[in-house]
Amino acid sequence: MLGLISLIVRTIVLNPMIVAGIALACYYKFTYSWQVIKLIFTAAWVPYAIMVGIALAYTLLFKHVYYPNSKRINWWATTKSSVFHFLTIALVVGLTLLILHIWDSSSVQNLDDYLRYKKR
Repeated sequence: MLGLISLIVRTIVLNPMIVAGIALACYYKFTYSWQVIKLIFTAAWVPYAIMVGIALAYTLLFKHVYYPNSKRINWWATTKSSVFHFLTIALVVGLTLLILHIWDSSSVQNLDDYLRYKKR
């Protein structure tokens, strides 16, 4: 059990891209309605620009890749790393929004069932 908790902490809590994706999804969920969120992520470029900016900043500041036995930065590998970080953020934002939507839907359904039962 301790190994499972350690794995969760290492992969989720200590990964800044996952934390950034969860924070971005929570910001959009708690700021806008579901219809506006659908519109934002299908028609607007701003959330994707934010994700790319976070991925580029993180890669260039902390995760740049060097050539072996050198102090020169391998820009091609660094660019590939930033694309991977962007995809990680996008996946986490999507999964977090899906989980929050399912959570809201189930809560609303339980409340609706309860209120219908109380009417009788």
